Amino acid sequence: MKKIFFACFLLLSATVSAQTKTTKLVSADGYGWMYDYQYESGPKTMNGFTFSARQLDICHSLVKWMKASYTPQNFLGDTRRYSNVGLKNMDGKMLPIISYGATAYTWSVEMKDGKPAPIQETESPWGITVNENFGGGLGKINVGDDYYFILPENDLFDKSTPKEILDKYDIKRLPQFKNYYPAYNTVNRYLREPGMLSTLLLCKDNHLPIVKVSYEELLQKAKQMIDREHQKKLKEIPEQNKDNQKRIDIFIDYEKTNYQKALATFSKHMEKYKNRMSEPAQIAKGFDYIDFVNGFDIFTGSRIDEGSSHLKTFAVYKFEPGVLEQTKQGIPLWIRVSWNWSLNSDKTKPMHESIINNFDFQYLYDYVFNPDKVKGKPYKPLRSSIFKEAIVITAASEETEKNTADKSVFFFEDFSTTGIGKKPIGWQAKLSSQGTTGIITNRDGLDGNWVELRGHYINTTALKKPLPQNFTLSYDLVASQNFTWGAKGLTMQLSKETSPGNAESFLKLKLRPGSNGSDGEATLETKFPAPPGYSNGSKWYVANGFSNNKKNNRITVTIKKIDEKLQVFIDKTKIAEYEKAIPAAHLFNALSFDCSGNSAENDKYFISNIKITKL
Repeated sequence: MKKIFFACFLLLSATVSAQTKTTKLVSADGYGWMYDYQYESGPKTMNGFTFSARQLDICHSLVKWMKASYTPQNFLGDTRRYSNVGLKNMDGKMLPIISYGATAYTWSVEMKDGKPAPIQETESPWGITVNENFGGGLGKINVGDDYYFILPENDLFDKSTPKEILDKYDIKRLPQFKNYYPAYNTVNRYLREPGMLSTLLLCKDNHLPIVKVSYEELLQKAKQMIDREHQKKLKEIPEQNKDNQKRIDIFIDYEKTNYQKALATFSKHMEKYKNRMSEPAQIAKGFDYIDFVNGFDIFTGSRIDEGSSHLKTFAVYKFEPGVLEQTKQGIPLWIRVSWNWSLNSDKTKPMHESIINNFDFQYLYDYVFNPDKVKGKPYKPLRSSIFKEAIVITAASEETEKNTADKSVFFFEDFSTTGIGKKPIGWQAKLSSQGTTGIITNRDGLDGNWVELRGHYINTTALKKPLPQNFTLSYDLVASQNFTWGAKGLTMQLSKETSPGNAESFLKLKLRPGSNGSDGEATLETKFPAPPGYSNGSKWYVANGFSNNKKNNRITVTIKKIDEKLQVFIDKTKIAEYEKAIPAAHLFNALSFDCSGNSAENDKYFISNIKITKL
């Protein structure tokens, strides 16, 4: 699909005037926008089109508004103005779709000489453009003044996405966008992640200036394309095989045969769709001359003699009369707002949240289409660009207070200070594939607070570093009733990290419940590469009494490190012991829990009462 969309037209984009870097805004803490800019005023001429002072003002204003509405956190951002002069059709005809606007990019970061720097080719874009083309052109039928296109969409959310996530993040459900045209469009000039694009079209008078194309009209254009391609090939064959008449004759005969096949397939189309000629056409993908030669139905993507296809189909459109001429004159007809994001991205999910909650789309609409309404009123985001949800801290439990006072206790966590339904305080809670994080809950039948994990990863940021040389680590673990046999286990990892997330050595214990009262399984994996002779690799053990038949399948896990010795217990049963497992002087500095990959409602783990005691 991507190849079809971008082969059919050429975007001639450029910066409409020089932009000068002035102030580097980013600091080593928190990151943010890299540069501020000074812009030259218009008008400016490019590729035969003059961008007015008003159009350039819109570009410059968009840069300011985007920065005011969104600040990259732990990532780097930068902005660019954008312009596009025309769309080139297959015969070289330049259609006068003149567009302009701005794009904000967010980059992943690496540290260079102690300073954050963008990692090239990791940028995630957010673009706002006036009159930018938003359709996927249909290739070789687009000649002269014709431009036919589809608006293909991907399903950004899968069927298991919780309703509360859809209500919060799905632009098709959000009431603030009811007057606009939201889509998860795959037509994208940003080539990094074309399948993850959200698009809003803000149209003048809320009218999208396109019309659907009938089966009859599309087939007429397809017949013209067949004849045009045949004549083109008859002309090219002699030019490409000069001084070889035998090859010319063979290829000419072959092309004539192909042309007759294409005509036969076209006739079958006319017969098959004779009763639907006036209906709006629906196609599954773009098509070419070779599709007719090979006997394919351009509307289904299957053979012309076969039935309906399993492929998703999309309506075919063209612009209303006069639209191209109005864009050539600089008249704004629509604003395209588009951005790449996904639910489980620490980089792009916050950007999405800022766009849908902070950016003032009504102000944008009025500024472009009804400027008198906002004359003299500066842009203000609906919410601060660095908005963060308030942290709810509750009173510590008696158990927390007792363990805090005990000097032998190095670390204790029962999540009692975190409010119910909130991310655990003192822990980094990464996003799952569902766009959710581990949260605190009161589990029916269990005392106290527990962190609920369903496909989640958490690691503590409150841990004193490093851990003691000799210690006992224990935690309570619960698996839901009817936990799916074969779902992901919960992995506890103690590691020595050289930098956050980079473990040079580790101890992992993965636990998974059994089924219908049978014992579960435990996998102990270790990596201690230096000095040689210590534990490396994985071993499987029985997790006694850990199953899925009870409402709360609870066990207590205990790990002891005494010099080089390592012991693992499930409740009071020792399931593993290594006399020479870990170097005696080895010091861990990170603790995490992970069950990434689970999403079913029953496949939940609950953990609490995490305790590290010095020995």
